[in-house]
Amino acid sequence: MKAIVLEAFGGPEKLVYRLINKPHAEPGMLLVKVIAASVNPLDYKLSRDGSWAKIEPPVILGSDACGIVEEAGAGCTRFRKGDEVFYTAALDRHRMGTYAEYHLVHENLVVTKPPSLSFLEAASLPLAGCTAWQALFDRGHLHLGETILIHAGAGGVGSHAIQMAKASGARVLATCRKANRDLVSNLGADAVIDYRIEDVTRAVRSVIGPDALDVVFDTVGGDIIANSLSILKPGGRILSIAASDSVLGTAYRKNIDLHLVYLSRSRAL
Repeated sequence: MKAIVLEAFGGPEKLVYRLINKPHAEPGMLLVKVIAASVNPLDYKLSRDGSWAKIEPPVILGSDACGIVEEAGAGCTRFRKGDEVFYTAALDRHRMGTYAEYHLVHENLVVTKPPSLSFLEAASLPLAGCTAWQALFDRGHLHLGETILIHAGAGGVGSHAIQMAKASGARVLATCRKANRDLVSNLGADAVIDYRIEDVTRAVRSVIGPDALDVVFDTVGGDIIANSLSILKPGGRILSIAASDSVLGTAYRKNIDLHLVYLSRSRAL
């Protein structure tokens, strides 16, 4: 079968076209004929140096896929040959990714592709969409009436997060560059901040006032977390999918909740 193989860590030049053996369905797994596979920021991070994720070349990258079940392994009960499915799968040293004609995936990670979605549309959803959902609701507990600032609102995760947050009844502020302002606004952002020409902290205060921000969603990294402290209300939450320093990076990869606690004497005993 055809595949794109990362032969060594580095830039796009390290990705090469190869013909490799087609896998067969293993117990509890589906062999999927890949119709569409999405490219995520995770992929270029792994291609530059995936050792932190225990990835070593040569390896086939790619987490998201949409396609048609080619073969169901022993014990599979939910899907059969010919079913249209999509999913995001974990990539590790033992499993190849989705940049190939066929991909082997655990059945419990797979869902049926809705008829209303094309293969391309469905392939773009799982990693970015599930990341946004888990950050906002599973970890961030965003709820009706809260105000959230989403960084990089035009990005894959950010664009999903805006729509989800808005649908939950939250007030949504989002950053992006000028060229993406209309896109981000149309996704549902109540206020759009051009981070290239505006001071984000001042812009947030001018829109909602001081200490009125409940949640910051950092999808960028860098100094976002540090700059968010002055605009969050007491008891606010910071969500990040981009923590990279030695301490927070370890917590990030383990999905650890970090709570900073300062005794509030106004709380009733």
